[in-house]
Amino acid sequence: MTDDLANDILTDLVRSAWIVERSRASIYEAWTEHDSRFGASAERALKRASIIERSIESRNRTPDDSFIEPHAGWIGNLVGARPDEVAFGELFMIRLADWVDGHAGPFLDDGVDEIAAINEEEKSFVPFPESIPEAPPFVPLETIELEPPGEVRFTFGILADTHIGSPRAEAMTRAAVADLNASGAEMVVQLGDITNHGNEREFIRAAEVLSELEMPYLTTMGNHDVYSYRKEALIGRRLYEKYFGRAPDGLLHEHKGIRFAVLDSAEDLASPFPPFNLVTGTFMEGKGGAVVRGVLSTPQHEILADIAAPGSPPAFVFLHHPPQPFHGFPPILFGLRDTDSGRLHAVCDSGNVWGIFAGHTHRNTITTRFGDVPAVEVAIPRDFPFGYALVDVTDEGYSYRWVQLSNKELCAEGHKTVSEIHHRYGLGQPEERAFVWRKSG
Repeated sequence: MTDDLANDILTDLVRSAWIVERSRASIYEAWTEHDSRFGASAERALKRASIIERSIESRNRTPDDSFIEPHAGWIGNLVGARPDEVAFGELFMIRLADWVDGHAGPFLDDGVDEIAAINEEEKSFVPFPESIPEAPPFVPLETIELEPPGEVRFTFGILADTHIGSPRAEAMTRAAVADLNASGAEMVVQLGDITNHGNEREFIRAAEVLSELEMPYLTTMGNHDVYSYRKEALIGRRLYEKYFGRAPDGLLHEHKGIRFAVLDSAEDLASPFPPFNLVTGTFMEGKGGAVVRGVLSTPQHEILADIAAPGSPPAFVFLHHPPQPFHGFPPILFGLRDTDSGRLHAVCDSGNVWGIFAGHTHRNTITTRFGDVPAVEVAIPRDFPFGYALVDVTDEGYSYRWVQLSNKELCAEGHKTVSEIHHRYGLGQPEERAFVWRKSG
């Protein structure tokens, strides 16, 4: 299996596993105030982290201590400050450990059986639910409207992962397209994972659906587009070029004096892992698709150099993978490669970049800020809270707002399978769903 993955990805995988275990320990320690049995749970998670740490050190890396607090914050937001606050919260903590065992376990230098045994011990104390609670009631989400910083020159839309080929995806995407057509947007950028399995049938359907947009649109590739699960081949790049008219090596587009740097961050590398189900804690049937980490190729670094050049017009950057530091799940591994994130940060230091927009995570949040430049993760049409984003551009900056689909019946139908954890994961804070950005100076 190790021949299938580059050594730096294996290192990131082990780093990620260590962060998860240290963060689980932090949550258990907080829960101990409400139930003393979680003191032992914290000790077990710390023991697992210490075993994983040996494999990090053998790769000449040091553990990423700075990730513990923010990743624990991410977990805590989902499972609550008390063990009884959120349905399935305690089970979700176990499933995170299952993910570590399934993904990092095969690549540890030693201690694989020991961490598995510790996890089984933890499971023996966890009450597994006998039934699934009903979804919380669907409540339509109002759009937060903020005054743009000046007269609006134009509006553009952002359509994150459409996942055409998965349940509900086509209907939800068509609803988003209809909304965008009525929004006054002059162009739209789609953020990758256009398809769900990267096969030709899905590319055909996706091209048909997106062709219903009544304005110019730009697309990029996501990891789901790279790899066909059915044909077991990395054919997505060829299919993307066939149906979307360009090689997926990034593009630089200009509209009314603003540049749009669209980067293709999906990596042409097959994952040895099948998809993982965080509900059951097991791998699903089928092949694993492409690796989830993002990278930028040489042509895309050339695009970044172009927009960073002195005197270059203002630019927005779009890509599938959020940049580092990525504190969601799995930490580090699910984001853009460290070196490419560093380059993106340096480009933002030029003063020419106004914002970075990423997909991949299906949630509303601000990943990080490079100086005053926000890196924004945009929630998707198919999954709660079901929608897209609009950006009003002015001479002084822009206003950003995330918008739920206007077809509330469709949203309510999709909401029937949504749990409280989904709510906590995808919605985002109000200031992450709408904000105003002004250029400095």
